[in-house]
Amino acid sequence: MNLLEIQRGSSANLCQTYFSLGLAVPNSTKIAEEGFQACLGEFEHPICNFAVGLKLDPWSTKQLGSIAAKKRAFNVYALPGDTPEHLGELLHRSNFRVNYRLAQLVAEPIPKHRGPEMIIAESPVRRYEVARFMTEQFFSRQTEGFRKRVAQATADATELELHELIESNQRAGAVMLCHSAGVVGIYNLCVASARRGFGLGKELTRWALSTAFDSGKLVTLQCDARLKPWYEEQGFCQTGTVEVYTLSKSGRGDIMGSS
Repeated sequence: MNLLEIQRGSSANLCQTYFSLGLAVPNSTKIAEEGFQACLGEFEHPICNFAVGLKLDPWSTKQLGSIAAKKRAFNVYALPGDTPEHLGELLHRSNFRVNYRLAQLVAEPIPKHRGPEMIIAESPVRRYEVARFMTEQFFSRQTEGFRKRVAQATADATELELHELIESNQRAGAVMLCHSAGVVGIYNLCVASARRGFGLGKELTRWALSTAFDSGKLVTLQCDARLKPWYEEQGFCQTGTVEVYTLSKSGRGDIMGSS
C-alpha cells in the first residue's frame, strides 16, 4: 500500500472504533451528511458527540458548526486522508479551533512470540470488568458515574475486542483491538499502576503486533506526541496527524486513551 492508502486505512479503523463506542451509548444516533458523518448522543461527552470522515466545503462546515453549537462537548476529528487540503481553514472560519493533536502511527505485524498470555473478555460481565479497569486508568480524575457510563459503552461495543492480562489473580493490563479491512487498531492499551515500569507495556504492544501476523494486516494507533518516541522504539512510524477541533466555547474531551 502507498502512504495515502495506509493513512486512509488507519483513519477508517479509527472511525469504525469511535462509532462502535458512540452508538453503544444509549439514545445515540449516527447521521451521514454530504461533508461528514457524525454521532449525536444525550450523554454530554465526545464519546458519542463527534464528527469524522470530513469532505468539507463552506456549506457543510457551517452545518457542522450549527450541530456543534448545540452540544456542550463535541469533537471534530480531522484525519489523514480527509479533504480538502485546506479543511483547517474552513473549520477556523466557522469558529473551530485545534484543541489537541495525536500522532497517527503504523507498524508491520511481528511473528508470535513468547510473552504475556492475554485472555479475551467474552461475557458481558467480564467485558464490563475489563472496561472498568480501562476507565480507571484513563479517567481516574473523573467522577464515578462518568467512569461507569464510559465503561458500559465500552463493554456494550461488542464488535471491539477487549483483552486482559491476569497476574497472581490480579488484572495487570488490558488492550482493546479493532479489526477492519487491512488494519488492526490498538486502543486503550494500559497497565495497572502497580505494574508500571517493568516493561509490561512493551510486552502488551508486542502481543498486539503479533495478533495481526497471520492475517498480514498493518497495526495502527493514535497517541499523544509525548508517547511517540516510545512507540517508535516498538517499531511504529508516524504516517500522519489527527487534529481534534472543538468550537472555541468547548473544552477538551478524549473519547478513548491511546496508552
